[in-house]
Formats: sequence, structure tokens, C-alpha cells
Amino acid sequence: MEVNSVLRWRRGALAGQSDEALLSAAAADQWTLATYDVTTVPPLLAQWAAEGRAHAGVILISRQTIDGADFGMLARALVRLAAASDAVDWTNRVVYLRRA
Repeated sequence: MEVNSVLRWRRGALAGQSDEALLSAAAADQWTLATYDVTTVPPLLAQWAAEGRAHAGVILISRQTIDGADFGMLARALVRLAAASDAVDWTNRVVYLRRA
């Protein structure tokens, strides 16, 4: 599992871009997008589904479940999810990340 941030991915060209731009770029690169944006991303995913547009998967993270400052908990939860999903095709898959 490779982890990258928007600030490093594509040399930071996507920093500050719209959710749609991020989701499109992730789909093009076949990367699953992990985001704390549980407000605007789910409606975008619904729109894409209605339009028949595919994405490479989305992991939604609630700050109520894993605080954004708790990097250890976040890392453990992502590693656990990756280990459990190693052979799974993430195309159009959406999951809420749970605590490790």
C-alpha cells in the first residue's frame, strides 16, 4: 500500500483543487482516495454513480471516529483495511474507515 498526500501527489498540482478534480485524478491514476470530507464527497459519488462514471475507490474517514491529529490510529486503521482488502477490486467501492 502506497500512501501519498495531495501536497506530494503529482508534485502538488492538485492541492486546493475541487473534490471532482481529486476524484478524477485518483481514478485516472487508479488510486483509492482517502478523505475526511464526509460532507461533500458522498453526494459527488452519488452523482458519479448516476452518470455511470467509475472511480478507483474512496475511503471516508469521520473525525468522530478517528481524529485527524491521531496519525497512529489513522495509520493502523488504513493498514488493517489494506490487509483485509488486499485482493479486492476497489473500483467504485466506498467504505467508512473504522478504528483499528
